Amino acid sequence: MRVLLAAALLALVPTAHACINEVGTDRDGRRFDALWYLGDGLTEPMRERSGRKHALERAPETIAEARKQPSFQSLTNLGVLLIYQGQYPLAIRHFLSLERRYPGHHETAANLGTALELAGQDQVALRWIKLGIQRNVDEHLRSEWLHARILEAKIAAARQPDYLQGRSIAGIRFEANAAPALPTAMPAGNDGKPVKPWQLERSLSYQLRERVQFVPAPDPVVANLMHDWATLNLAGGPLENAAALYDLSVDYGAPRDALMRERLAYIRKTIARSARKGGGGDYSCDICAPLGQ
Repeated sequence: MRVLLAAALLALVPTAHACINEVGTDRDGRRFDALWYLGDGLTEPMRERSGRKHALERAPETIAEARKQPSFQSLTNLGVLLIYQGQYPLAIRHFLSLERRYPGHHETAANLGTALELAGQDQVALRWIKLGIQRNVDEHLRSEWLHARILEAKIAAARQPDYLQGRSIAGIRFEANAAPALPTAMPAGNDGKPVKPWQLERSLSYQLRERVQFVPAPDPVVANLMHDWATLNLAGGPLENAAALYDLSVDYGAPRDALMRERLAYIRKTIARSARKGGGGDYSCDICAPLGQ
């Protein structure tokens, strides 16, 4: 999902190494500087849907700005507000009008795709999401490939109700054990090339942070993605995040099955063992973005 009025959401996305610098634990028990929030600090803003709350609180300013100076940016923000308010048919008409007035913007294509999806028009939404990627390959920090896969999965599930059972929407496969390795095959990103592990982490993070602003629990799509995001952190990131994301995936409907319980037990044991070492390491985790990315 894509929104331009995203100050609150962008503030939550781990793309910059600001002043947050917590120490995480990897699956081998090594401690490292995670450079971002960990555990509940990662998931609580999503549980609280803080980005949506922020946008609704700013509604008077957003409306006033669009009336005072109806630029592309202010009118886009107004359309995003309509989405946050749940006025999806009105948002669709607004963005179609914006496309006619300011044609060719990738933001409009992605926002229109989001409004159409939330209105239940997944087929048309998919066409606009793909158009947004064509207009700008860097769309949504190169994560919009995942939005397209989400829509494709929803379309398939509408025809085949059990489509999501045993299937990864993100297109990744992990070993079925307590401490799986990173997947050996990666899905294609915005540019058609396989994403790197850190790009997969960023895509899951960005797409899920936005999606939970609009989609309350339970939801099978979010549960599926959240479970994969948790396992990705178990395989190559902070175990603290894996544990918190598994819990959030259960809230959205993922089963707390025997394998998840085994993994959570492994996480607790590994964190407890490594906590005695203290400090952080001087290396980056396997799904951590390189400096400058």
